[in-house]
Amino acid sequence: MATALLTTAGLIIILSLLSMLHADNPMRTMRAIFAQIFGFATIPAIAALSARPDGSLLIDRLVSAMIIMSVATACIVIAGLGGAKFADRAEGYFKHANQLGIALSAGLPLVGARLVTARKHRMLLAGCLVAVLLGLVKSGSKTNFVVGVSGLGLFFALYAVYLAVRRQRPLTVIAGVIAAPLVLQAALFILQSLNPRAHRLLMTQLSGGEAHSMISRERLWSISIDLGLAHPFTGVGAGQPIGDIAPHSHNLFIEYFRTLGVPGVGLITIMVLLVVVILVGAVVPTLLGQGKSKYASTNAMLLGSAVCVWNYLVANQMSDSFGPSTAPFFWIPLALLIAYRSMQRSPTPEIGERRLTYYEAIPGAAQTLGT
Repeated sequence: MATALLTTAGLIIILSLLSMLHADNPMRTMRAIFAQIFGFATIPAIAALSARPDGSLLIDRLVSAMIIMSVATACIVIAGLGGAKFADRAEGYFKHANQLGIALSAGLPLVGARLVTARKHRMLLAGCLVAVLLGLVKSGSKTNFVVGVSGLGLFFALYAVYLAVRRQRPLTVIAGVIAAPLVLQAALFILQSLNPRAHRLLMTQLSGGEAHSMISRERLWSISIDLGLAHPFTGVGAGQPIGDIAPHSHNLFIEYFRTLGVPGVGLITIMVLLVVVILVGAVVPTLLGQGKSKYASTNAMLLGSAVCVWNYLVANQMSDSFGPSTAPFFWIPLALLIAYRSMQRSPTPEIGERRLTYYEAIPGAAQTLGT
């Protein structure tokens, strides 16, 4: 399955390169190309790391690095340092606040997964979770606030199902069900206190009103669709802005239709469907008990990685459009998901059993890429 995914990414790269021939700004086509190249850099590398004898430790360190990055970014935004100074929307060292929001919302489920599996430093991890949430609030990105909070709730719901199926920690499951609405109310209260504008616009949208940002997006989508219809087979060229209005269409499928025409939207649709199949193929067996209880940490991190990927896909329907600045927050969690699934299928040997050498384990990584 991963091979099919990378093949689709390769076809998008080829189509983007061909679009340089008619694009107004050929150099901007590299935006779409770099977004896909990340997949070729991350999936094989992380699959090979996970196949090493100490693969679980290496993957654990990689996840720790992502968590540290998310917390550090959030703390910079909270403190208002450097490029993170803001009025009601913070960019943080990204170009736009939406990109910051995508980065933080993608990291939230990993922090949550590490929190529920950690045997020590839980208070520190809980503080990290709160810090990332506060950074997300201060980014002022309404879409990513909703995606981040709901994604975190989705992870805890999946983990509760995971525990319930195994009849483990029933008190934890009951406490989580009771605490969930309270946490949601607390998150909305924090948003109202720290970012009144974002809270007001969010409430307007949830109540059925028409917020300015939604009207702007609808107009942007209409213009983008018209441009795609004017160039149905070639598009206007990968990575091309919408005149002086916006750098992209704020929707993944509309963006690829506008820039690469019908072939582009067809390829990105295939890619999304492949990702959904990977998500379902990893999450459902984990929930139904095909991951043994002694691999609880791997199972929880798999669920967290899956929600990270889901958050990114959902956010790209309203926020970014698979740009190079945020693409790593899609490819790295997806590569982690594939690696954790491989670790489920090839569990760490029991003490006393012979471990595979690095060269014996490499075919395992190749098999992971091919499934």
